[in-house]
Amino acid sequence: MTNPITIALGIPVSVEGETIMELSIRRPKVRDLRTLEQVTQGKASQLDQGAALLSLLAGIPEAAVEEMDATDFARASEVIAGFFEGVMVPAAGGA
Repeated sequence: MTNPITIALGIPVSVEGETIMELSIRRPKVRDLRTLEQVTQGKASQLDQGAALLSLLAGIPEAAVEEMDATDFARASEVIAGFFEGVMVPAAGGA
């Protein structure tokens, strides 16, 4: 198993009486992608999906993601995208 990737937030986030100064983002599992489908039903935008996935993988409330500085969110999104690098998607109709 791969260790989570930790990033320091440029601007800490305070939510529910807790200040978050860094995120430890773990690799996604299939169950995370299934959960993502469930929690984003009716929210088709990539931004909504990215916020929900970051919440799942970093183990923070979605309210904390909503309060993140856009630059910190972009950096975290790049980490998540890196987990999918090199993944080849088969052409429609074939595996």
